[in-house]
Amino acid sequence: MCKDSSATPDIKTKRASLPYRALACLVTICLCGCPLGTPRDHSRPSGHRGTTIAVSPADDEIVFNAMGKGGRDLYLFNLTTKKARRIASTPDYETAPSFSPDGQSIVYSSGVSGDRADHIFTIRRDGTAITQLTYEDANDTSPRFSPDGSTITFARDKTYQWGGLAANWEQGGVICLIDATGNNLRQLTSDDIFAFEPFFSNDGLHIVFSTPNGRMTIPVDGSSAPQAIPGPSGAVPSPDGKFIAYSKGKFEPDLRICITDPNEAAERELTPNIGGCYHPVFTHAGDRILFQRSEWPNGLTGGNVKFSVWQIDLDTGVTQILADRSLIDSPLTWKPQPKP
Repeated sequence: MCKDSSATPDIKTKRASLPYRALACLVTICLCGCPLGTPRDHSRPSGHRGTTIAVSPADDEIVFNAMGKGGRDLYLFNLTTKKARRIASTPDYETAPSFSPDGQSIVYSSGVSGDRADHIFTIRRDGTAITQLTYEDANDTSPRFSPDGSTITFARDKTYQWGGLAANWEQGGVICLIDATGNNLRQLTSDDIFAFEPFFSNDGLHIVFSTPNGRMTIPVDGSSAPQAIPGPSGAVPSPDGKFIAYSKGKFEPDLRICITDPNEAAERELTPNIGGCYHPVFTHAGDRILFQRSEWPNGLTGGNVKFSVWQIDLDTGVTQILADRSLIDSPLTWKPQPKP
C-alpha cells in the first residue's frame, strides 16, 4: 500500500478521496484484463446477437429466441398464420432452442438466477414442464436431440471466466451427451479439440461436430477417435443426407448460403444477390432451407446489427423473406409487411 509523503489528511479529505480510489481500481481492473462482476453475475446483452432458429418436425413452425422478459425468451412462429407465441418467459435468457423428434418438446440453453453458467433445459411445446438437465460449473450450449429422442448432445465450455457477458464466452469446447431424463452425463471428445455445434447423424450412431478447421465425426459410444469428414465448419445435412448447406464468405456482409454434396464435389450458391446470410436449416421435408440474414439499419459502421428470417425453395430456387427484423424486436406484436 502506498503511503502519502505529505502530512496525514483529515477524515474529510479521506472520504473525498474514496470515489477517486474506487475509479482508479476500476481502471486498473479493466487494464489488467480481469473479469468484472462477481461469481454470481451472469447476463447477456439485449439485441439480435445469439438469436437462432430451428424447424419443427412437421415443418409448420419454427422455434426461436428473441427479445423478452429475460433479454431473450423462447417463441414459436407459425409458418402458415405468421403469428408468434411465447413459450418461455423467465428473468433469465434462453438461447439455442431445438425440437425433439416428435415435436412435443424443445431443448435449449439458459442462464439461471444466482448461477454463473448456462445450463441445458427442456420444455414442452405448450410452455409447461420446464426441466433443468445440467448443473455443472460449465457453460453448456447448442443442444440437439438424438433421432429417437432418448439422448441430447451439446457443447460445453469448461474454461470460461466467471461473470461478465455470456455472449463473450466461447460457444463450444468439448462435446457431451446426456440422457433426455437428465441422467448419464458423459464427455465424448477430449479437451484438446475445440468442438462446437454438435448434432446426431441420421442413424443416431455418430455425433457430427465442427472445429475451427472443419467437421469431424465420432461414434456415440466413444469406441474410436474423432475422424475428419468433408464439409466446412457449421455445415448441416439435408434429411436424406444427399446435401450439406452452409454459409460462405470472408466477412459477414459477404456471407452467402451454399449447398453441395457431402464430398463437396459440386458447390452451388443459393443466395448470389443478397449477403449477410447465415445459419441455414433444412426443413424436414428437404424442400426448403430457412436461414437468417444480418442487416445494418444504420450502415455497416453504425453497429446495431439486426436479423431477419428467410427461406429458399430448393425446387424453384426462389428466395423470399418470411419475417423482417421486427420479429426479433417485438415477436408478440409483429405483423407481416404488406406486399408492394
